[in-house]
Amino acid sequence: MKIAIVSDIHANLAALRALPQDYDQLWCAGDLVDYGPRPVEVIREIRRRAAVVVSGNHDYAVGYDADPQCSAPFRRLAVETLRYTRALCSEEELESLRGLPRHHEVTVGSTRFYLVHAVPTDPFYTYCPEDSDRWIREVDAIHADVLIVGHTHTPFWHEVGHTTIVNSGSLGQPKSGRSLACYALWEDGKISLREYEYPPEEAIRDVRAMPLSRQDQDALISVLETGKLPNIHLPAGPAADGSRK
Repeated sequence: MKIAIVSDIHANLAALRALPQDYDQLWCAGDLVDYGPRPVEVIREIRRRAAVVVSGNHDYAVGYDADPQCSAPFRRLAVETLRYTRALCSEEELESLRGLPRHHEVTVGSTRFYLVHAVPTDPFYTYCPEDSDRWIREVDAIHADVLIVGHTHTPFWHEVGHTTIVNSGSLGQPKSGRSLACYALWEDGKISLREYEYPPEEAIRDVRAMPLSRQDQDALISVLETGKLPNIHLPAGPAADGSRK
C-alpha cells in the first residue's frame, strides 16, 4: 500500500494538480482553502481524489465564517482571503468544509493511523514544531502507531515513544525555505518526505487576479516564491493574536 499524505494546500490548484499520482490512496491533513486563489477547484479535487480528509483551522473558518486565529505575519492575509474564499464558494462547498471531521482514525494492515491538522488535544490551532516537548503529551492522548499532522507548513518526521509523528509540510504554501511543494509518502511501513516542482507562474497569475491590494498580493506571492514568511510588512487585520499559523 502506497499512501500520499498532503496538508495545507491553501487553494493552490497548480501545486495540487502537479502532485505525482503514483499512489494507492491520497490522504489530506486539512487546510484546503484560504490564502490561495482557487478554493472551489481544490475542494472539488480533494473531494474527488482523497480517501481521507480532516478539517484544518482555515477550512473551519471558511465553513463557519469564523476567526482562523492566525499569527501576526498572516493575520491580515487570512482575513482578506477568507472574505474572498467565502464569496466564491457555493453553499455546497461551504457545507463540504463544515462536514470535514476534526480527526480521523484508520488502520492499514496492522498500522494504526491518527490524522489531525494541528495536535490531537487541539485539532485546529496549537502550533507545535518538531522539537516541542508537547509531542510526548500528544501521543499519550491517542492510540496510534503513526500520527499525521500539518499546520506548521514545515515537513518533519520523528518517533516519540512507540508513535511516529509525520508532518508532510505544505503542498500549496511551503515554509521550508524552498518554493517546492511538499508531501509525504507512506509505503509498506516506510515514511519518506518528498518535494516537487510545479508551475508557480500559474499560481502567481491567479493571485494577481484576486481582488486584493497589491501589497497583499505581493506578500502571498513572496511566500510562493521563497518558501518563507512574507518579507513585506503588513498592517494587522482584526483577527485575534496567538501562537498560531
